[in-house]
Amino acid sequence: MSNPQPSSHPLPQFLTEIPLPDPLPPLVLSVFTRPDLLAQVVEALRHQSLLPTQMIVLVDGPRSPQDHGPIQACIQLLEDFVASTQGRTTVEFIRRPGNLGCDRNVILGMTEILERFEAIVYLEDDVRPNPSFFDCICRLLVAYRDEPKIFSVSAYSSFPEEFYGEMDADFAISQRLFTYGWGIWSDRWQSINLIGQPPQANPFGAFYKIPATAQTKLTAINQFWLEKNRKTDWVISTTLAALAQGKVHLAPRASLTRNIGFGHQESETYRGREPAWANARYDCNFSPNRLPSSLELAPSLQAELTGQALAQFFDRKKLWLNGPALWFLLGKFRDWPSRMAWIRLFIKRFPVLVSRWRNGLPT
Repeated sequence: MSNPQPSSHPLPQFLTEIPLPDPLPPLVLSVFTRPDLLAQVVEALRHQSLLPTQMIVLVDGPRSPQDHGPIQACIQLLEDFVASTQGRTTVEFIRRPGNLGCDRNVILGMTEILERFEAIVYLEDDVRPNPSFFDCICRLLVAYRDEPKIFSVSAYSSFPEEFYGEMDADFAISQRLFTYGWGIWSDRWQSINLIGQPPQANPFGAFYKIPATAQTKLTAINQFWLEKNRKTDWVISTTLAALAQGKVHLAPRASLTRNIGFGHQESETYRGREPAWANARYDCNFSPNRLPSSLELAPSLQAELTGQALAQFFDRKKLWLNGPALWFLLGKFRDWPSRMAWIRLFIKRFPVLVSRWRNGLPT
């Protein structure tokens, strides 16, 4: 992993001391066929302490004729919102003639927009922001513009539970990217060049080669299921690309956004009940101010897991290992307890491996 060089100027201490950017970055909103969820997001935008002056909306093309109605309803909601601002906010729609799918639409849209703007604030149609959201992300984009180590700034919080007791500011440095409301600069996005990569690109090669820490072990789990189901996810692709460059992210101790898409019939990722962890840290009144005194990862977050601990975690998450994965992990973790843990996991899940091989599925 490369290591971006830090700047020499002092780090900011308080968000309220950071001036707003002039002009404000556009609020980029990805919408599709969920006007009922979007209506809640639009209502939250009405109550922002700082109103976006420009919105750019990514609208994917319909998958079937049935999609035309919901898509048009989303567009109408946003046009009505902009009209209600009486000229304080403008809107631009980027509409695809055909269906690209979420990943391709977002990657292409972000690339197109960040060729025109230095930075953006991003929301999706199932992420409802609290009143401080837009103001907070705008100021963070100013505060860390010249800190190349910081890849993105986020409004969502999901650190390991035990880490919250260590936090001494309203934000902390994270190895995971959180996109439930976030901001990014043009140069950071362009540096990973997702538009030029194949859909399942992984700079580490495979899920089991991702360096596993208290945070990135979760990214490895996400990548495992993508690989085994031949799926893609632009958030995981972005996370891995930034991780490979040695870059980190800024995330708050409480969430300024709430994901409201769980259980929705049009939700791709989470179709069941809302997991307990998903919005556990959401605070509708959170208005963060104190910034971290260092851009270094906390020791408890950056330490790589032992092979034994990682094998036990993979076991709890019901992962299996194929031959190349087992061989790699036995070579990486050479202590006896770790090797035994990997062998036990391989044997325990071997029937799954055989079943998938017989059915022509990725092993």
